[in-house]
Amino acid sequence: MRKTIRAFLRGSFLLASAGGANKFAQEACEELRLAWQKVAETGLDYYADATQTGAAKTDDRGERGLRARDALVAASNTLAELRKRFGTLEQTCLQSDAPSSVRAAARLSQVFFLLLLQPRSEGRQRLADGLPPGDGLEEFIGEEPWSGMLHSGWPVFSLAALVEMEYRDPPTESLIQQRYWRQDPKEGCSEDQEAFREIAVLYAAEGRTVRLLDIRHYLRGFLKGDSQVVAGLTFLLELVEGVPRHPGQCPAALGTAYAALADALQCHWHRPRSTKTRELADISTEKAQRGVQEAFGEGGQGFAALLRSRWPLLSFMGRLQPRAQILEDVADLDHAIVSWSSREAEMGGLNWAERFASEVFDGLPGVKLKPDIECADVYVYRSKVPINFGGVLIFVDGERSPEDSLQEDLLRRYPASIVVGPLPAGGLSVWFPVPYVSTSFASRLAATPAKLAQPRSMPEPNQRRFAAYLAFRCWPHREQFFHLLDSISRDVGLEGVDVLSRCGNTSREEDTRRSARYSRSYMDDAADLFSSYRFAMVFENRLSPRYVTEKIVNAYLSGAVPIYWGSQFAIRMFNPRSMIYANAFISFEAAARRVVEIAQNPEAYFQYATAPILRNTTAARYLFSWHRDAPSLPDGSRTLREELAEVALKKHRAGLSGMVTAVERRPWDYADAFPL
Repeated sequence: MRKTIRAFLRGSFLLASAGGANKFAQEACEELRLAWQKVAETGLDYYADATQTGAAKTDDRGERGLRARDALVAASNTLAELRKRFGTLEQTCLQSDAPSSVRAAARLSQVFFLLLLQPRSEGRQRLADGLPPGDGLEEFIGEEPWSGMLHSGWPVFSLAALVEMEYRDPPTESLIQQRYWRQDPKEGCSEDQEAFREIAVLYAAEGRTVRLLDIRHYLRGFLKGDSQVVAGLTFLLELVEGVPRHPGQCPAALGTAYAALADALQCHWHRPRSTKTRELADISTEKAQRGVQEAFGEGGQGFAALLRSRWPLLSFMGRLQPRAQILEDVADLDHAIVSWSSREAEMGGLNWAERFASEVFDGLPGVKLKPDIECADVYVYRSKVPINFGGVLIFVDGERSPEDSLQEDLLRRYPASIVVGPLPAGGLSVWFPVPYVSTSFASRLAATPAKLAQPRSMPEPNQRRFAAYLAFRCWPHREQFFHLLDSISRDVGLEGVDVLSRCGNTSREEDTRRSARYSRSYMDDAADLFSSYRFAMVFENRLSPRYVTEKIVNAYLSGAVPIYWGSQFAIRMFNPRSMIYANAFISFEAAARRVVEIAQNPEAYFQYATAPILRNTTAARYLFSWHRDAPSLPDGSRTLREELAEVALKKHRAGLSGMVTAVERRPWDYADAFPL
């Protein structure tokens, strides 16, 4: 098998011998291969309910259906044109000296494609009768190794997975509905094997990669070897041997586990860091094939039994990418991939992680940015932890601490972790002490940190109301101050404090309040709402070191004077003469009376409303310098962006040494540290 793959990889790309095949015929074969690949991609995308990260798809299924139909029509035309100009697939694309696995994969791809053009009812009836849905499927579960067919480049497995979708019966039920609840006592599966099947069905249906932790737990229990060894070379060798503890018992479970393992390793096929990992992926594919042979038999009958089965094996195989495709972009292997999850935008639509990663890493030599690459070299996150990860984690905290965000254990244990936030995680992590008031600019569209250093003009008092209260959580200290300020201001003839959210209970009609804050950029919304007021009440949730959030900047960006309660770190960053710092007063009542005094004194209000926002110190400006449009630092000073990128890329490079690199060992060694 290894010789077959190496022989194939030495070729230009599976289509014809290098000797004398017609150039135009080769181009036609390549066009056909790509057309069939497009059919598989668009067809599977039509049926997908979620992205590869598990996020629910929000685009129109009808549009996806049109793309799938157009791809099918285009591929039909491409095949017809090839036959008209050059002859059959066998005559044109499959030279006699091509590896047998390449030839088999091309033939099977054609068979699967033609099945997609046939009426489904006849094929479903054949399956119900125990027959394959069509002719020519004998090779799929036969002697040809699946790894060789996968690396051929022909989309045999993705087309097979699409055929499985199209020929399910009844067609009104999804595969997860048909598989999850089905029982088959004849298979003789244990409770643990059934439990793994349920996990695999769920992950396959959601489009997600199975966690190595789940795969490892299952394989460790059903393969011979030391049950206490779950990592290291010994464990990998036992995976390669793959000797079942109970031969013949529920082989479909073992085959599915190996298919899921190959899927978990597929990122390394895109970016092969070590020969050992590539070989393990190939071996996993062949172990999956063996499990199918033992469970369902060979030939067309075996394929029919696989389609009718409860096991999502084809769903995992259909995701795999041929390693040979990376040869078209070898230079990419030298780049560090920085990624993030599209699910970080679920709270509103603005993906802060993408913006943060772009500000820090975009344009750096040897770095590429790509979304949703869970095996990236560097991964920026807050809520969506990557699966089966071995690179550098950058956690950008939006809370008080990693402990509050339920990330402390992972970041303490994982050896390539970086925390950007108010408090450290400790352990093995590197800490950049940066409050969320700084990194929250990744969630803003209307302003950048540079705005904080610009001169402020005096807002027209007559065009602004007195004060506003906007909060998502109605903590007692907020409500207490609100009622005091509202009462005292009304006593002297001011309008009182307007309520802009679900907290407080005065002045504004219910339909003008914001009951939720998750618009595309709720921080921009808050600044816009405050822009009609002279003062903005912005109280933190609690007191904690460096716990300064976006709230005070919402007030500044609106032109209002912040009435702030929170960490003393705020007055190390922001000019204390530009805010009312409620903590500095002997009581909330004293602070509220001072606000009213300033509101009644135009000169005093002018001083607060036009005072510089930031302290004129390098330390204050440095905290915002991860952003490229931030207040400038003195000549020679290093920015937070430069230091963060340097640490992350240094950790990345340090993980590339060894026969099996650290980035490929860590997913096994730290699988149990990553939360669900």
